[in-house]
Amino acid sequence: MSTFSTCTSATRPSSPTDGDVLFETDTKNVIIWDGTNWRGYANDGVRDLTNTYSVALDGSDDYVDISSASSLVNSASVFSISLWYKLDTAGGVLIGTGTSNTNGIWLQPYTDGNFYAVLRNGGTNTLTATRPALNTWVHTVLTYDSGTIKLYLTPNGGTTDITTITSGPSTTSSTTGNNLSIGRLAWNTGDPFYLDGKVDEVAFFNTALTASDVTAIYNSGIPASLTSYSPVNWWRMGDNDSGTGTTITDQGSAGNNGTLTNGPTYSTDVPS
Repeated sequence: MSTFSTCTSATRPSSPTDGDVLFETDTKNVIIWDGTNWRGYANDGVRDLTNTYSVALDGSDDYVDISSASSLVNSASVFSISLWYKLDTAGGVLIGTGTSNTNGIWLQPYTDGNFYAVLRNGGTNTLTATRPALNTWVHTVLTYDSGTIKLYLTPNGGTTDITTITSGPSTTSSTTGNNLSIGRLAWNTGDPFYLDGKVDEVAFFNTALTASDVTAIYNSGIPASLTSYSPVNWWRMGDNDSGTGTTITDQGSAGNNGTLTNGPTYSTDVPS
């Protein structure tokens, strides 16, 4: 009778070969390397993505510096952003880019009980929804398609809240993709709104995800693989970097890596 070789989520091989199969002794997952990602079977069912790490931000000065999404977001008419977050306290920015209060994109679960999704090109377009509860993983998607902006918020175990406006700008500005950060609003030097909580599986797409896409990615609260959606950027927040170092490798087609700045840490608290 044959047995699997073993590892832990922190000691996965750094240079696996297609088809390698291992048993993770800490997560109890059987993982398989498909040439790009570890995929596997978990105790509670089949998963097409093994998700072990998120990044924890302290709300003081931590953030992930991406620098720019200019190739995707500048002068754009269609794109989507997908991410998962879990707040310790409200008020920070999940992801932000742009150059001013009237030129940028940011997602902000605020202290007043609202969640604000902002997309501006000289105007004041803001989607407002009820902020999901703290200390809960929430799947968040923003889609933009030639002036139609949609925000999807799905708390783990909850129902999806969809907010839509159809009067947004027909395109973003030529500098909207500047100053991209996860966990702060870089251009707002007076108050960058640093995030206090965890962020996971952050991705940009050059298409507008549909409601059925959002449901499939949410996957009943267990993040699904994004490979079939061809993400331009996909920061897995440690899963492809063995939960070590300060580089967050971009698994999307753009190869735009992020850098942990001012001491964010890896966490094994992930959506599940």
